[in-house]
Amino acid sequence: MEKVLDDWIGVCERLGIDFEITIYDGGSTDATLDIVRASIEANAQGRVVLKVLPGVPHGPSILQGYRESSSDWLFQMDSDDAFGTEAFEQLWQRREEFDLLIGCRTGRRSNWSRRAVTLTGRLVIRALFNSKVADANTPYRLMRRAAVADLLRLLPDNAVVPNVMLSGLAGSARLRLFQIDVEDTGAPVGTARLASLKLGKTALRSFAQVVAVRWNVRRRHVAG
Repeated sequence: MEKVLDDWIGVCERLGIDFEITIYDGGSTDATLDIVRASIEANAQGRVVLKVLPGVPHGPSILQGYRESSSDWLFQMDSDDAFGTEAFEQLWQRREEFDLLIGCRTGRRSNWSRRAVTLTGRLVIRALFNSKVADANTPYRLMRRAAVADLLRLLPDNAVVPNVMLSGLAGSARLRLFQIDVEDTGAPVGTARLASLKLGKTALRSFAQVVAVRWNVRRRHVAG
């Protein structure tokens, strides 16, 4: 966590970005909160903000972060140091030409169930939304807030995979899309059979939510 904060503060300062890093924590029981608080104290400009949301799942916390932000640009990334900052520099340099800029994960060492979910997500959003996003759930995305503000209102508050839904809606809304590869150096996660079963249940619930969002979009178009 300390390295992640140092890396991202450093790249934002080097690029001259007026930034704020908001960390949403679901109630860590390790040293994460102490590290973040130490970084906040060391940062005189108040560039790091911590929000502790005990028991709030990953998806809803991401969605809350998107909705609470007032910045012109939103960037989301996981805090496990699986990705570097180099690809972000390319996204930032091209931002004025696009609305959604994606880092598509390569080199992933995840198990078969996670690879299957990733492939299914890409196929689903292409079939339902005609979206060309290659990595629907990537946690490496730069978004123009003005372009996604209305789309965020279409998502349920308990969205399991808000990034997948936004990737799909980007297609139906015809957002200008830019994609590059970003190397995933994170360790494999969820290799146990129980974890795979849990992931399967989550995937089914996610699929139902994605279909519901697509149906709501269609109803809005018909009503309009």
